[in-house]
Amino acid sequence: MNSSLFCFFISGEENQVLPGSRLWKLPLAGVDTEFPTDTSLNYPPSNTIVTTGDYFSAARQFLVKNDFTLLKSGLETVCKGPVRTNQISKIEIFLEKHGALYHPLKIQVSYNKICSCSFVLNGAVSKQGLSLINDEYNLISGLNKAYLNRYLPQVFGSRYIKTDKGKMGFFLGEWFDGYKEFHVTKVLDTKAQDTKAHDKGQIVLWDSDGSCQYISETDALEIYQEISRILTYYYNLETFEQISPWHHAAGDFIVKQKNSRFHVRLITVRGYTPITEFCEGEPDKKVHILPSLLFFFLNLTFRMRFDRLNGTGKPVMLEKSVIKAAVDGFLYALEEKSAIYQYGNLRSVFIEFFGQFTLKQIMGMMENVLESYPPYPSEIVLIEEKFDSHCRNLYSIFRNI
Repeated sequence: MNSSLFCFFISGEENQVLPGSRLWKLPLAGVDTEFPTDTSLNYPPSNTIVTTGDYFSAARQFLVKNDFTLLKSGLETVCKGPVRTNQISKIEIFLEKHGALYHPLKIQVSYNKICSCSFVLNGAVSKQGLSLINDEYNLISGLNKAYLNRYLPQVFGSRYIKTDKGKMGFFLGEWFDGYKEFHVTKVLDTKAQDTKAHDKGQIVLWDSDGSCQYISETDALEIYQEISRILTYYYNLETFEQISPWHHAAGDFIVKQKNSRFHVRLITVRGYTPITEFCEGEPDKKVHILPSLLFFFLNLTFRMRFDRLNGTGKPVMLEKSVIKAAVDGFLYALEEKSAIYQYGNLRSVFIEFFGQFTLKQIMGMMENVLESYPPYPSEIVLIEEKFDSHCRNLYSIFRNI
């Protein structure tokens, strides 16, 4: 194999990362062990630390295995035709970010001398990440087969790689060109009515180089409405299976602005199971379709409001206007599902069903929902602060539909 075929980069760094360089030897988590600044991290002995170079080498091993079988599968899908190994002229590997479980790589492939395309290579080195990565590949593959509309990436294969630093796992998938992460941030509101300016939350789109683009509240609500619609689209009305867990802070959803619209994609599926215990062992699940859908919906409206400042900072709860966006996205998806399931106009049926409950009953059910899927400890205070107003706003929305 021609060693010059591969080039390695770290997003935000201008130059190529060469074997033996300081960046090549940098621990994968991003802390330089030659000049440690945080002794609380308790890294294992140096001979077991996975470096950026170790990770790049394992990714290269994944891509070349069996004469580039999985990579060529992806290229053939994109190119809509056969691809030969000798057509691949360059493979650039970019370390994009570090997640809680994965360390995503962007794979830029040049082939046929004049064409190029990109893939994502999600990789894991931790015990928790390794236990998930093959399952996630299978979940995404299964959902892409089961659902006609596709908001998840195409995936082309997964495998584990043995290295002298232990096992690493990867799966190769479609790269969504032009899509960006988004998070709430704090900007100084200089138009505050009182003499003391205050901080105001605003949504920003993040580029991989760290630059950001502020967007209006109207545009942000369009994004949250679409996220609600997508999650409801993947909700199985009869088995109660749903994509869970998910979180804005983890960058699970990404967006692209095109033709004055925001297009949303979901890039990860950590689980796809029911989160309620309705009808276990019962032969007729139909009587539980609406109660289970209601629990899914109540959970959706609360989860839609959680984020962290800039994705990794202090937990925050988004403005109450996001509740209406979540409701609209959910109801729109029910209209789409009416054509699939033979239960009549699901939007109207659900609105009528919701209207049977009092505010006190809605609050009681919301408490049960949050108990069934416990929040992160840091979110409990936010729930306690916003619980009453959230339920009242939600109840008011349905009273005025």
